[in-house]
Amino acid sequence: MVDDVTARRRAEITDVVARMPAGQRLALVVALRALSEAGGEPPVPTPVPLGLTRPVLIGLA
Repeated sequence: MVDDVTARRRAEITDVVARMPAGQRLALVVALRALSEAGGEPPVPTPVPLGLTRPVLIGLA
């Protein structure tokens, strides 16, 4: 059940982010990285955002 809910949430977030202009997507990535760093989260070596199956270049639309 948790996996299903997580998958639906990721799909919804992916749709919202896809509607954002490229500059706003880039700003979102910068803000989320800052939040992760401030919270002491370890860096992600190869980001695969929002449940996508492969890395994407964000901000280059």
